[in-house]
Amino acid sequence: MSKFVKINTELRDADIVMEALDDLSIPYEANQQYKHIYSGHKELVPVLVRKPGAHFGFRQKEDGLLEVIGDDMQMHGIQKTVESIQQRYAYRIVLRETEQAGFDLVEETVGADQVIRLTVRRWQ
Repeated sequence: MSKFVKINTELRDADIVMEALDDLSIPYEANQQYKHIYSGHKELVPVLVRKPGAHFGFRQKEDGLLEVIGDDMQMHGIQKTVESIQQRYAYRIVLRETEQAGFDLVEETVGADQVIRLTVRRWQ
């Protein structure tokens, strides 16, 4: 029987999570009800992902971090999806911070290892 599970993340901003999901073409809905079929647990979440094999939600915890909630039977699909989201989230944060510091993106490459390398420059 499946169980309701929670996964801690270091993600804080649901809007950036949604930008990352857009980048990855992963379907989601904002401010929707998550329902765990087997336990009956229901709650409104800021981001609900409905991907085959990975139906889960992001909810805000009291400390400001986002937590993933889902079903343990889909854990493999959820973890793979969350890893992709975390990478894209970090990418978005780095771009935002470098832009605020006055840097421009000069080059972006993705290696065979799927590591994203950014070259930024600031002209004075």
